[in-house]
Amino acid sequence: MRRLALFPFALIYGAVIRLRNRCFELQILRTQVISGKSICVGNIAVGGTGKSPHVGYLIEQLSEQFQIQVLSRGYGRKTTGFILLDTAKTPREVGDESCMLYAQYQQHAQFAVCENRQYGIQRLRSTAPDSLILLDDAFQHRWVKAGLNLVLSTHAQPLHQDALLPAGHLREPIGALKRADALIITKCPRFDTFDPTAFAKQYQNWDIPVFFSRYVYKPLVSLTRAVADVQDVLLVSAIAKPGYLDEAFDQNVRIQHISYPDHHAYTQANVNEIHHFFDTFATANSAIVTTAKDWVKIQSLLSAEDRQKYPWYLLTFELQWLDQPAFNQFISAYVVSN
Repeated sequence: MRRLALFPFALIYGAVIRLRNRCFELQILRTQVISGKSICVGNIAVGGTGKSPHVGYLIEQLSEQFQIQVLSRGYGRKTTGFILLDTAKTPREVGDESCMLYAQYQQHAQFAVCENRQYGIQRLRSTAPDSLILLDDAFQHRWVKAGLNLVLSTHAQPLHQDALLPAGHLREPIGALKRADALIITKCPRFDTFDPTAFAKQYQNWDIPVFFSRYVYKPLVSLTRAVADVQDVLLVSAIAKPGYLDEAFDQNVRIQHISYPDHHAYTQANVNEIHHFFDTFATANSAIVTTAKDWVKIQSLLSAEDRQKYPWYLLTFELQWLDQPAFNQFISAYVVSN
């Protein structure tokens, strides 16, 4: 019913987006083709498709062979302009996801944020003309065009069943896939629980390869005081779709959530709220669990006393591919030939 009520607004939004795209196609608005090697990891639906983990995967796969530079907008930051990340930069300055990736891969790549992608690329190219640039979330930013465009979509929210904003989650009509070089279906359930061939067939009109990935969660990592046997969990997150995190735990683990809007800037009041709620049910087997994206914003708000008293844990995962060799070969074919 809500989608039906918002459909007229989606029609207006779609007309504006189609007009904009047509202006780029007619070169009334000009796209800058990025020189050298560049890969864009993007989407056409809002939020929560797993772009950052897939950027991290590409860094892991390619950093031994190429100098990697990563450029993102730095969503949620309180600054503007071009900023190179270093250990002194905070999520407030460069965004939470950029900080998270920097913390994980600072030895393997250079990271920068800039809302003007053309200028950001110019700055990066001036320091490393032969680098491989990874663009985090720039598929809709048509002022630049990467050499290889990967579009991500979640298994639970297929593009062909969605609608344009505000009736649905699509930033662009599904026809935008004609600008993509591959589609990655992310956050899949176990691969033996659905038919990937039938799923991929929904996108055959665009004649692009369709790959499938899923999260495989690792054992919890203790960040402060450790718990011998975690049986109760308070999941703290500010991500687009926190419900996915439940999959990381056995059915016998009791889970409660404190969820904030995506990219939320944590405050001391938030931390106090989290600890107060935890105190209302905590036992010797209880723990507070959060994600890497959240921890980069929370850690500076914990006092030494907090770290001794409260058992904070980090939830981590790795990507698993339905056909990892095929995806790696697809990426390799691009970087070797360009």
